Formats: sequence, structure tokens, C-alpha cells
Amino acid sequence: MLKPLSRKLNFFFITTIMLIITAIMVILCKNYIRIEQSNEAVFFQRMVTQMMYRLEDSNQAFEPVLNSYQEYKRPIFCSIQDIYGKMIYQTASDFPTDADTLLEHFRIQADKERSFIIANDNRPTIDQSGIFEFSGTKNDGYLGILATITLPDDTAYYLSLIYRQQSLSELLTEQALLYLSLWFLALIAVTIMSRLLIKKALKPTEVMLKSQKDFIASASHELKSPLAVILANAERLEQLQIDNTDFRKSVNILDKECMRMSKLVGDMLLLASSDAKSWTLCKNIIDVDTLLISLYETYEPICISKKIRLCLDIGETSYPNLCADGERLFQILTIYMDNAVRHSVNTEQIEIKAEVTARQITFFVIDHGKGIHEEDKPYIFNRFYCADKSRTDKSSFGLGLSIADELAKMMNGKAGCKDTDGGGATFFVTLPFK
Repeated sequence: MLKPLSRKLNFFFITTIMLIITAIMVILCKNYIRIEQSNEAVFFQRMVTQMMYRLEDSNQAFEPVLNSYQEYKRPIFCSIQDIYGKMIYQTASDFPTDADTLLEHFRIQADKERSFIIANDNRPTIDQSGIFEFSGTKNDGYLGILATITLPDDTAYYLSLIYRQQSLSELLTEQALLYLSLWFLALIAVTIMSRLLIKKALKPTEVMLKSQKDFIASASHELKSPLAVILANAERLEQLQIDNTDFRKSVNILDKECMRMSKLVGDMLLLASSDAKSWTLCKNIIDVDTLLISLYETYEPICISKKIRLCLDIGETSYPNLCADGERLFQILTIYMDNAVRHSVNTEQIEIKAEVTARQITFFVIDHGKGIHEEDKPYIFNRFYCADKSRTDKSSFGLGLSIADELAKMMNGKAGCKDTDGGGATFFVTLPFK
């Protein structure tokens, strides 16, 4: 009983903690990306400043200086023009976007910045625009700087400098292994911690439930002996030739209540056996047609007495044989039939049928009564649960459907309920052929 609760609590606890950890990692990852992009901009700025001074000192020997910056892991694309726009020198481009398109995008963005100044004095000067960002044609991002070099002879040159930014995927790839390792380590740690904490938290409840189950099992066994004595003496009283109406009425009441108590004790013993995992199955080959006919013949007199129509839907072809515990399966179907009869009124109909697929067979007991409220559906297979709180009939203790559910699980099947078209409830049990 506590295992489903434990699984749900573990799932909720692990999911909540891992969502928090994931959110923290996402924040850390964003910070890492922002810092790396900032570091790239600083790195680019420093390289450009260093390059400008070297170009100024090179006295127009531009090629050796510019090519030296192509040996870095993240090379810089350089283009030098004179003040008339004539290309003086241009380094090779290994970027996703071709060089001409890249320079066009560069100039458009540089014009928008409006931060370029040309020096007018007679000493060597280096002037740069601020760093600006622009995009290529392949979803690639770039940093750009437009600079002017004025040599001692007052010759000025325009220098376009472009640096390709690392893409988001490239930045994440560098840290992916670290973050994934940390995430999985956190998952393992949280899972272990969750199981230990929840197991410890549920331990008192588990002990209490075990004591309760042990008590019910012991009490049920102890009740069998005095109940058998009471039943035997009630039978002897019935055999006495006492012509007294009150006496006969009392004996009948005694017999009826003893039978009700006997059924309750039997149900409690079945559930106690289920809790103790001591139920045994006696599997055999079941003729499904014979099983359905036997169920119909068992309840036909009861339905006739209550003026309820009972229908048996059997196909023209015989059902395949089923390997299962026939007695247990019949018990499930009788529980369904008892419920159907109890909740049906005059002229209503109860249907019995089976449907077969390649791997399983499903038995249905369909009634057309008032049905089951939506709020009751999740609990109808719980022990001692009674959906109709207004009923005064105490012949049922709310154990039947829970027993049917336990029996179905024993046979690797599934018990369930759904609404009947037009009103009512349809109870079913599905069993595999293998």
C-alpha cells in the first residue's frame, strides 16, 4: 500500500530538486556565456590595439604583421584601404560568410556606430571605433572595429578588423561534459537521498500498517472458531419444534447475521492472505464459454426474482481457452454481478460478455443503473470504500471490489470500471493469455 505512495513521493521530490538544480545550472551557463563573450570582446580589443601599434611601426610593411595574427586559434580578418577606398591588402578569410559580404555588413554597421574619428595633427596617431556586433549570412556572429592609421608622412589608411564570435553551441560544447557530469551526479545523489529520507519518514506508518494487518489477520482467524460454534447452534435451534413466532424470527435473524459475519471474516482473511503474499493460484485450462454460461445460470434466478433482465452475449465462434485460476476468475465476476444486481432496479438490464484480442481477453459486466460519480471513481477499488453514503443496506462492507482488484493483480491482469453508454457502470477484468 505504501509502495505507490513512496514512488510518487520519490518522483515528486527528485523532480522538484532536479528542476531547481537545472535552473541553477541554466543561470550558471548563461553567466558563463556572458563572461566568455565579454572576454572575447576584451581579447579582440587588446589584439587590435597591439596590431595598430605594430602596423604604425612597420612603415607600410603590413603583410607580415597582419599574417602573424592569423596563427591564433581565433584569427582576425583584416582589410586595409587607402583614403580613396582602394584595397591595399586583405588577409585570407576562413569564415562561414564570404569576405565581400562580410565587409559589406561590416561597413553598414560601422556607419551606424558613428564613432569613427580621423586624426589631423602631424604626429603618428591610432584611432579606433568602438567594438560593434553584426551578423553574417550563416547565422554566424562577428565583432568589428574600424580604425585609421596615420603614418609620420601623414599617409592615412583605413583598417577593417573582424573577429568571429564563438557560437552558442561552441560555447556550450566546451562545458557540456562538465555540466552533464555534474547534473547526473546530482541526480544520483538526490535519488539516494530521496529514497533514504522517504523510507525513514514512512517507516512509522509502515510499522503501524503492518501491525494493523497482523491484527486483522489474527482477529479473523480467531473469529472463525466462535462463529462456527454460533452457526452450529443456530442450525440446532432451527431444528427444534418450537411453534413460537418470536422464537423463529429471532433464529432467522441470528442465522442471517451469522452468515453476514462469516462473509466478512472470509473477505478479511482473503485480504490478509494478499497482504502476506500467501495467496496461491491453481491454474488450469478454462473454457470461457462454459464459464460465462455458469455465471449466467448462477444469477438468472436472482435477476428473475428482482425483475432484472440478464443478457449473455456469446459470439458465434467459441472463445479460445484461457490458462488461469478458474475459481478466482469466477469470484471476480460474481463480485461484479453482486454489485450490478445491487444497483439495478426493475426492468433494467445486466449484460455479460467477453472480448478477445491477440494477447488478452476482457470480461465485462454491464449494468444500466445510476452509475458512479466522478469523485468516487478513483477510490471504488479501495478497501472499505462505499461510494453511496446514503445506503442503509449493510450487507456489503466495501471489500468486494478491493478483493476483485487483488485477485486480478495475482493473475497478472487488471480490474477496472468505466461508464456505460446511456448511464450505468461497466466493470471489467482483463487477463493475458500467457
